[in-house]
Amino acid sequence: MGWEFYQVAKEAYGTQAVYLFKMINSDEFEVRRLDLQESSKFINSDDTDLQYLIKTPANTFYNLNRKNIFTLPNAELFGDINEMISHQNCSSVTKAELKRALNDLSKSYPNYRTKYQNLISIINKRELNSFNINDLKDEFNFIKKNKILSPIAINLLLDELYEQYGLVLKVKPKIKSHVQKHLSGLTYINYFVDNDDQDVIYYNAGTISKNMNMSIAKASHIWQLQPNIKLNERGFATIETENILKFLQLMMVNFVRFHHLTVIPFPFKYLREFIQLEEKKRSAKKDVTDLLK
Repeated sequence: MGWEFYQVAKEAYGTQAVYLFKMINSDEFEVRRLDLQESSKFINSDDTDLQYLIKTPANTFYNLNRKNIFTLPNAELFGDINEMISHQNCSSVTKAELKRALNDLSKSYPNYRTKYQNLISIINKRELNSFNINDLKDEFNFIKKNKILSPIAINLLLDELYEQYGLVLKVKPKIKSHVQKHLSGLTYINYFVDNDDQDVIYYNAGTISKNMNMSIAKASHIWQLQPNIKLNERGFATIETENILKFLQLMMVNFVRFHHLTVIPFPFKYLREFIQLEEKKRSAKKDVTDLLK
């Protein structure tokens, strides 16, 4: 316990107010608006971008800011894409290897044996002795256009080419190895420490990958957790000494976004809702006052 979460909210006429969510114990918490005296040290901190603030059990203040950068798939995948675009050093399989994969599938899946053997006949007629990724993409477009294989049979072939030769023609989130190799920056919670300042960390909360058909609609924002030097005392507890990364666990809840991680620690959800209720109360009070004039 001992965590505190502050949100600075802009109000009418450019004024600012500070709201607090404080964990008392595992079952109790406190949510309130700070009075002018309490909030003065936050509002007068000359940090115009201050919106989210976290105070750790070691009494260290950290600013939480969203950066204008996004996560991307792993760099290895971009290397593959560059090779595919430039047509240089493409991963490839020989005609014999491709036929071997199709024969293996024919044995493993008798229902598709005739279809796979028909495809072998087509491959035999090709002049190419080696098929790079772009060549295979052309072949798969031909297969789909002419309905040579069903979607299930195509997916089995894609998996076989990946398992035997490491060829990735389609990144599939339902395959654990695909996620680990190509999508780790887009799934679950990732973090890294700033090389120039070991007290600053960056993180993102991505998609929860499950063994099911799914898609990743977009990349996720990078967030920065940085000590607030003006609020911290000299010799404040560093990330290493107090293990600030424990705060990442505060986003691994399932009651804020259905089957999704929260982007910022869940207490800010309660702060946001509390602020909205306060705004509604002030608006209703103003309406009543205007009627009585």
